[in-house]
Amino acid sequence: MRYMVWVPLVVNVIVAVCAPALARRLPYRVKPAALTTGAVLAAAGWVSSLTLLAASFADRVPALAHRLGATVRAPQAELPPSLAGATAVLAVGAAAGMLLTAAARIGRDLIRAERLVRRLPPGRVHVLPQRRPDACAVGGVTGGRVVITAGMLDCLDSAEREAVLAHEHAHLTGGHHWLRMVVACCAAVDPLLRHLPGLVESACERWADEHAARATGQRRVLAQALGKVSLATLRETQGHRPGDAGVSRSTPTTCGFDHSGVTERMVALLDGSASATRVPATVLLATSALTAIMIGSAVHASTDYLALLR
Repeated sequence: MRYMVWVPLVVNVIVAVCAPALARRLPYRVKPAALTTGAVLAAAGWVSSLTLLAASFADRVPALAHRLGATVRAPQAELPPSLAGATAVLAVGAAAGMLLTAAARIGRDLIRAERLVRRLPPGRVHVLPQRRPDACAVGGVTGGRVVITAGMLDCLDSAEREAVLAHEHAHLTGGHHWLRMVVACCAAVDPLLRHLPGLVESACERWADEHAARATGQRRVLAQALGKVSLATLRETQGHRPGDAGVSRSTPTTCGFDHSGVTERMVALLDGSASATRVPATVLLATSALTAIMIGSAVHASTDYLALLR
């Protein structure tokens, strides 16, 4: 246990550092799900290691061990350093608090989204009378709705409107709000994963772009719509007036026609780069090895610790 308990933490660091490079090499079809799965595994490894380190600290504090009902009588050489255990106790407490806070916030947002979905009129598209060009897909528990502003409709022609609506419907089809909620919880638990929500959001946008382009058969039209909306949003922001805000997309339950990475997304749409659908063999082997190492080391360390309990 003394050494194996550290392996999931090391793998977690590797996942956090290599996630941006991994996101660039994964095909769009599997990128959102793959990044979300990686975040879950990394966060699970982080929590398991910290929990074992914190539990090992009980042997060095008899009063704490008695309260927990656990008695560990292992040689000191078989346990991690006491400083690491004490630090892990604080880290586990902080992670639990952050997870509860994030879960409460996400649960509140999900309830609001579900109420909005139920309150909107029949049909999956609702138009808001706002000038700022914006559109988003609001995902609830039982379904979702597409919300678009009048400003967005005014700056696009009919074909571009169809492409944007197809993009938003793709977010609902892919269940992207669920992925964003899961990754948000993982990032709350593991501070090394704070950049994962942004990567998953970008991956979801690319997935929705390709899904919409395939549904409408007009990749160039969607690229044009993306460029026009970005320019219109910039102009509207510069001349922004109080009370003329667009659709709020600050919660994990809402996926919008995001303007991040506009250049890369337009290039991908125009050059048809979505043809690559297979995961590179090196990426598949590396991720499989890291997953096996993390799970195996966590199980090994847990087994060793349970063997020390009497």
